[in-house]
Amino acid sequence: MEYYYTPSENVFESENKLYLREFEFKHLAKVLRKKTGDIVFITDGKKNIYECIITEIGKNEIVCAIEKKETDLNEPEIKLTLCLAPLRNLTRFEFAVEKAVELGVNTIVPVITQFTISKNEFSRNKQERFEKIIISAMGQSQRCYKPVFEKAVTLNELNDLYRDEKNKVVLYEFSDDMEQYEFEESSDKVILLIGPEGGFSKEDIQTLKNGNWQIKSLGKRKLRAETAAIAAVSQILLK
Repeated sequence: MEYYYTPSENVFESENKLYLREFEFKHLAKVLRKKTGDIVFITDGKKNIYECIITEIGKNEIVCAIEKKETDLNEPEIKLTLCLAPLRNLTRFEFAVEKAVELGVNTIVPVITQFTISKNEFSRNKQERFEKIIISAMGQSQRCYKPVFEKAVTLNELNDLYRDEKNKVVLYEFSDDMEQYEFEESSDKVILLIGPEGGFSKEDIQTLKNGNWQIKSLGKRKLRAETAAIAAVSQILLK
């Protein structure tokens, strides 16, 4: 069973009705060839899941009758923010975003470090593509929360943004600390930072140390950035 997505403004609970438009409309009507009477599960990305029956398929929208509502299923207790430097190979960056969403991250923040090769802001077309990747991964993995893809920030901006957060960890290939992450239970938020292909500079690491980040290692192997992201997210969320 897969979840499909519609923004909350397309949901009218008082009328027991919701609408699927744009990307998900095309997916259900044109690709999956859904028909009236079919049962589908729709999320608004805000932790609500609606069991629905398709009542009408128009030229640009699908109309569904809401039969049942549930809330906050399959979402991890930890609210994880993944901060990841854009990669030279966009396909690998997209892969990391997709798998991070499937595993349960809440927020994704592109971070520009000293050795980040691609330092440009993502174009509108690329941002729309990330949106589609997130929606698809969310539905496939039966998530009811739609992760946020934030605008790119510099490392200094990131440090300021999360200055007051208690649980912050960065993976650094030259760190000898392979101990379990130590998180304060008083906060359910965790900030995870993964560097670019070229790794972090010494200046980057000093900046992070000054910001009270835990400097950790995933082991003796040198992993690609997207592999490190998936491994670390799994360790934090699936333990």
